[in-house]
Amino acid sequence: MPLVLITGATGQVARGVLPILGRRFDLRLLSPDAGESDPRHVRADLLDLDAITGAMLGVDAVLHLAKAPGHPGTFEDDAFNDLQFDVNVKGTHHVFEAARRAGVRRVVCVSSLMVVWGYGASGMVPGDAPPRPVGTYALTKALAEQVAGHFGRSSDLEAVILRIAAPLDPDDPDLARSPVRPQQVPLPDLAEAFALALTVPLPHDEVPIVTIVGESSRRRWDLGPARRLLGFEPKIRLDDLGVSFADPFDVPPGSGK
Repeated sequence: MPLVLITGATGQVARGVLPILGRRFDLRLLSPDAGESDPRHVRADLLDLDAITGAMLGVDAVLHLAKAPGHPGTFEDDAFNDLQFDVNVKGTHHVFEAARRAGVRRVVCVSSLMVVWGYGASGMVPGDAPPRPVGTYALTKALAEQVAGHFGRSSDLEAVILRIAAPLDPDDPDLARSPVRPQQVPLPDLAEAFALALTVPLPHDEVPIVTIVGESSRRRWDLGPARRLLGFEPKIRLDDLGVSFADPFDVPPGSGK
């Protein structure tokens, strides 16, 4: 099986998809706080280029999930914003540069739906819409997309950008107790999108931008690029889970998408 390195491997998104991805790929799990109980874990900080490069050796592809930890995407604070620029922008540059040096074939750069938050309730938002970020978190993720585009166009490294919504667990017994946003993406569908982005042939000399959201009667983000470029098709419809829907632009504490 291909060896895939996952950054941010102890984060919320990674924890949700690892059991599924682990059935399809050999995994190397990278984070600055990796434990020692799992031999797949590698402890390294994204700001340490040498350590990241060493962790890339022998890797076929990278799923770059890491982001500045500690606060949700709407949180604004001078010190935290400095950290977001360090981790989300400089750290992304290190991931791509390390992958290039190590001869990695592909990097999947996981961005955020908040990069296009500025379109608001203006109709269906194209799945590859130009960035219109709102807030510092979204700005740093938009800049990370620029880093991915630069490496994808200027080196032999393949790159694809996935703008994802916040995940949800369709098996959570408490799921129906509070409203969910209609773009939230069930973990099995998100894992499938990641697997496709890691493996499908990509257009030559292009860095595709693909939006991944959940399917629902209130979906407002276009899945056209995901279907066309990745062959992605949601298997779970949020309406069928018995949930009620919240305002799609209401980002509660603890959520970054």
